[in-house]
Amino acid sequence: MKKHRLLSLILAGCMLLTACSGGDGDGETTSTEPSVTVTDKDGNPVTDDEGNVVTSIISLIPEEKELNVGFIYPGVAGGDAVSQIFESARVQAERVLNANTFYIENVLVSQFEDATAALVSYGCNVIIAASSRYANAVYDEARANSKVYFISVGGVKNSFNLACFQGEMYKAAYVCGMAAAYNSNSNILGVVADPAILSCYNIVDAYILGAKELTESATDVRLNYAWGNNDEENRQAIDDLIAQGCDVIFTASYSTFAVEYCEQRGVKVIGMAYNTPELAPENYLTGCFYNVTIFIVDMLRTVRYETSQSVTYLGGIDEGAVRLVDFNENCKAGTVEICDALYQLCAAGKAVIFNGEIKDNLGNVKVEKGAILKSGEILSVDWLEESVTEVKDFCSPVVEPLQSDLSIHH
Repeated sequence: MKKHRLLSLILAGCMLLTACSGGDGDGETTSTEPSVTVTDKDGNPVTDDEGNVVTSIISLIPEEKELNVGFIYPGVAGGDAVSQIFESARVQAERVLNANTFYIENVLVSQFEDATAALVSYGCNVIIAASSRYANAVYDEARANSKVYFISVGGVKNSFNLACFQGEMYKAAYVCGMAAAYNSNSNILGVVADPAILSCYNIVDAYILGAKELTESATDVRLNYAWGNNDEENRQAIDDLIAQGCDVIFTASYSTFAVEYCEQRGVKVIGMAYNTPELAPENYLTGCFYNVTIFIVDMLRTVRYETSQSVTYLGGIDEGAVRLVDFNENCKAGTVEICDALYQLCAAGKAVIFNGEIKDNLGNVKVEKGAILKSGEILSVDWLEESVTEVKDFCSPVVEPLQSDLSIHH
């Protein structure tokens, strides 16, 4: 008993000594963190039960990292609808975040490594791949440049210094399909698709499934492929669709020319560009587009405060990452009402788009009866829905692609 009592006294003494010393030998406990006195509503200091003034530590504002952002374009900056989206994001990064931005144009996939090296040597600490065709190349570069942060549109493989955007464009395309069917008199819908665009198949298929909400098994879709950067191919593809009786054409491409040419030919058009109804004021029914600006600016903000993270962002309608162009006043009466109801269901996550049974245009069952494809499965769709009754390919081989001289524009 005496031993236990003696041990208790020794421990108590040690605790008292430690409390008095404050751990630094000056008899007072000090803090290097700034604090302020807590006051009541009348401005008087608040005290605790022992009469000590209550203080509150001030949270330090994190230090801002300078943002030097390099954009890598497959063509001319602002030269087509998708690069216009990235140019908008670049302007926003400068305006909102005071970022320094640079860009290189006409970069082939085989040149992506060299373009990255040029921008990094120029001082860029963030690289943005302004095309889905760079998805694999940007992943390799992110692994090779651990001190640089990368942003990819179209990729699915992320890392600690790589964020990817995979917008759910198929949801907006689904609504566009219903608008097309409602405004068609021939019930023959045309599609001009660029096979190089992100998620081409699921966008086209969702468009068709939206049309089938009205026309069901009677839906007839004719599809022509054409490279988005080749105006002559788009001209030929559109002329061919009109000759087949198509009176509404969906330009599943970033070609602004395709939209303009539909206006010239007097055929109703639904675009997939950056909100460009002014290109076809009489015939532009509606359209869908990626709003990647919000994603890019948000990711740059995390880099600015060094809180960046690995993410694959499946942005949808409800977040504004995918948008629908306002309906033209020349649409048939009732278009806005029925399409807006469907749009709201998509935004609320209540619209089931890829639910079976769904067959491809070769007669193969791709989604079993009663089954529902999840987002990841939808983004991997590589087939055309059975309503596509005619397919033609106007894409010519690219023999001598234009290479970049790797000039950096500021």
